[in-house]
Amino acid sequence: MAEKNWRSYFKRPDRAFWLDLLSPAPDSTASDIQRRARLARYALGAALVFTIPYIVLSLLVAPLETRHVIFLNMAGMAGYGCGMWCAALGADRAARMWLMATLSAQVLLLVWLTGTALGVWVFVFVTGALTRVLFASHEKVLRLTFLLLSALTLVASFVMDGESYVDFSVVPAWLLAFAKVANALMAFGSIILLLGVSDREVLRSEAGLMLERDRSERLLHVILPAKIAALLQQDHGMIAHHHPDVTVLFVDIAGFTPWAARHEPEQVVAMLESVFSRFDAQVARAGAEKIKTIGDAYMVISGAPESREDHASVMARLALAFMAEIESIRKETGIDLGLRAGLNSGPVIAGVIGTVRFSYDVWGDTVNTASRMESSGEVGRIHVTAETKSRLGNAFELTRRGPIDIKGKGVMETWWLEGETDGHGVRQ
Repeated sequence: MAEKNWRSYFKRPDRAFWLDLLSPAPDSTASDIQRRARLARYALGAALVFTIPYIVLSLLVAPLETRHVIFLNMAGMAGYGCGMWCAALGADRAARMWLMATLSAQVLLLVWLTGTALGVWVFVFVTGALTRVLFASHEKVLRLTFLLLSALTLVASFVMDGESYVDFSVVPAWLLAFAKVANALMAFGSIILLLGVSDREVLRSEAGLMLERDRSERLLHVILPAKIAALLQQDHGMIAHHHPDVTVLFVDIAGFTPWAARHEPEQVVAMLESVFSRFDAQVARAGAEKIKTIGDAYMVISGAPESREDHASVMARLALAFMAEIESIRKETGIDLGLRAGLNSGPVIAGVIGTVRFSYDVWGDTVNTASRMESSGEVGRIHVTAETKSRLGNAFELTRRGPIDIKGKGVMETWWLEGETDGHGVRQ
């Protein structure tokens, strides 16, 4: 393990230093941190690349008297290399500090060595712009330190008034003029490039945030009813509503538990997924609202969160459709599955609970009674309360079951929903 850690310190800078512009945008949850780290990489690579031509040209055409400038640029290359090494090891803060310390020292010493002869002072604006971009607002000490260094270097370049440590009297005038123009163009290009890369990173991060927001909105609309999702996005605080008249449907898959005990978990989940996917399609077609699934039980409501007068008829048709779906599944798979269903109508309270995992749910005696209708019913039949029957009228055929003792409710008069009629009592 010790040998591995020792070797890890000699990790080479990867090709992301040169190709990172083509990589995916930073994750939106850490975009600011990653954006600064990426910008530091671009700047380190650019500083290293831009320094090489200066060294080569100095070696080829500059007199021996300017060797101090060559040595300083070589030291700058070493500093930028150390910054790239830190970034390759994931030490992004150290990489930024290496970059700014090397660049600031290089510009300051070049101004001292060359004065205004080469126009190196223009790179002060590059160091200032980089400082502003690379350090966040909470890194005030580092940002202020490097900005102050840049300002002092700029002031020093004017105070020196042409004085320099290196004697440029032996350097041809055309070479000095070329160096000034090249430095001015290089500084200008560096700032433009920095602003362009920074804008690109910001835009890519914003695009990532928008994509994340769209994904969150789609997920929210999958989990919650559209109206409730819209209220949550508007930050309405606690969402709780009273709905005076709705119909609640509970269904439970009979025969599923013993079948599941004999099969692998993957098969059990796949079967539930197949059944509930069909139920979900029927719910969407009916315009009802799925509330939740509990094991092999399924709960639906109509009349909330959007009120509608025909909620009882909608749920009656949906219960019949569920029965037909189970029959189809039994024929297709050969598995002996059945369905118990219970319907009840009345007032409920509905709202969103949870702060991490949102859940839209409904509460009240109407819900409890609908659940009791399902549990006290029979397989293959739809158990209906008097409240729901009164709202169905002649549109459905119902058979009186008679008074039965319902747990927690006492004796109740209930009915079986047999099917839909033509409105005159004739079953379709």
